[in-house]
Amino acid sequence: MSETGLREHGSGWIRLMAAVGTVLVVLSAAVACISGAAFDKSFYREEYRKMDTAAYVGVTDPVLEQATDTLLDYLQGAAPSLDLAMENGEEYYSQREKDHMVDVKALYQNAVLFMTVGFCVGGALIAGCFVWKKKHALAPVLRSYFWATLGVLAFFACIGVWAAADFNNFWVSFHHVFFTNDLWLLDPAVSRMIRMFAETFFAGMVARILAWFLAIAVGTAAAAGIVYQRMKKHGRP
Repeated sequence: MSETGLREHGSGWIRLMAAVGTVLVVLSAAVACISGAAFDKSFYREEYRKMDTAAYVGVTDPVLEQATDTLLDYLQGAAPSLDLAMENGEEYYSQREKDHMVDVKALYQNAVLFMTVGFCVGGALIAGCFVWKKKHALAPVLRSYFWATLGVLAFFACIGVWAAADFNNFWVSFHHVFFTNDLWLLDPAVSRMIRMFAETFFAGMVARILAWFLAIAVGTAAAAGIVYQRMKKHGRP
């Protein structure tokens, strides 16, 4: 193989490594946005205030806050269980709700594991491009980052349009994909949890996650595209 052919072959591997690394990093960033939004207690307080959630659930604001803190702590592993007795001795969360949250906790922990591995492996692949090609890796890495990020953005844009058009259908489909049982089907007449987190609440959270993710992904993709075009303009692709 000629020197030119070897160089092009090497650039092909650089672009592939950068693209795979980018997808892993961007998807991991999406998980980070989900985690950040899901555990932002100020968001819960604001949504509860707007929707008068305490009155709808049938508890006081302090009890609602304690129930929320217990739930979030449990998901993060800071609380051993969802056991929470109210003043009258009744358990706040039902057994069905507790069983469902076992599945949710497992899903969250797997997502965090993916995020950690994704950032490490994706970052290593991108860094490996520079170790391999040194100064000649920047342009192909920037180009691959730009196009790979656009591909991920297109995927999430489709999800965003789906959620905006029919959030209920999106939300039900999400549960069918990620859960193997029907524990997530809770009756608002008897479930405090479902009244805490009505469809409007989750719609707001999903919108917030998408806004955060789009700001990060679009911003970094735009920066990569601008730098690449400037390098190309000055004859350094």
